[in-house]
Amino acid sequence: QDIPEGEDPTDPSQDGGIDVRLFRADELQHKSVEVDHVLKILKEFLRDFDKLRDDGPPREILDIRDNSKDGEYWEAMTRVIPERTLKLWDALGAALLEYHKVLTRRAELLSEATSLQKQNS
Repeated sequence: QDIPEGEDPTDPSQDGGIDVRLFRADELQHKSVEVDHVLKILKEFLRDFDKLRDDGPPREILDIRDNSKDGEYWEAMTRVIPERTLKLWDALGAALLEYHKVLTRRAELLSEATSLQKQNS
């Protein structure tokens, strides 16, 4: 059904229709659907929806996969970063905290020295 110029098909107050856009084979089809038919259309879509879903690989392929080494793989993943590197990072983190404390103390002393200079002048 064609939509007359100046009418908004999404406005329910105008002729009881709503705008529906359907995508098919690289072309856009524009149709107006009566409000009374929306529930029927949705029920039909949901009834066929299970047919459209992908159930994944066939059962035979899933049964063929050898998962005997999965445990070893995930155990190895817990040791991706060597222990030596982790210890180095911990030491660097502790050193950075100490460095931050020193810088904070220097900032306090600098502001204290500046205020003393102002008092002296």
